[in-house]
Amino acid sequence: MIPLLSSPDSLTAFGDSDDVDTAMNLLADRRRRELLRYLEDVGGSAPLPEIAVEIATGEATSEPNTISDHVSVSPRDRRAVQISLHHTHVPKLAAADAVEFDSATETVSLTDRGRTLLSRTDAVCDSPQ
Repeated sequence: MIPLLSSPDSLTAFGDSDDVDTAMNLLADRRRRELLRYLEDVGGSAPLPEIAVEIATGEATSEPNTISDHVSVSPRDRRAVQISLHHTHVPKLAAADAVEFDSATETVSLTDRGRTLLSRTDAVCDSPQ
């Protein structure tokens, strides 16, 4: 089911059609959506290892809203998520100016463009995932 949009401009507010394609591509990956949501939830900035633990925990938990013990996620799984974030997802989001990455502190920060991108998930998803 396609959700109703409050305005036809809600999808194109990210820019022209090439930018819309970019936004849809960025939102297509669950880890990128989770990264953006986590940054928004914690005030806009977090260290990459912390983000990796949260995403790995969410992937290992059957109910994403359940509070879980991070110890239940193996160090190997946390490391695998951190590597994919560092080498794939953060660079893609940074290239689109959705996040900024400080390599010295390994801190990822949400930008205004990232907040705009995150708000588009409601236009393309029935419910946040």
